[in-house]
Amino acid sequence: MLWLFAQVWVWLIVALALGVLAGWLFWARPLRRRVAELESSRGQAAPPSRSAA
Repeated sequence: MLWLFAQVWVWLIVALALGVLAGWLFWARPLRRRVAELESSRGQAAPPSRSAA
């Protein structure tokens, strides 16, 4: 019965790793690309004016 317990944990760890990889591919990579686009466009645009607060 211990083999079943170990096998379930192995599959849970594999599923977690695949979920983290899928999350990074579908969420973090496009977000990082968008941040790079915004940073490059910010470098070309005029700097924001500072208002006295």
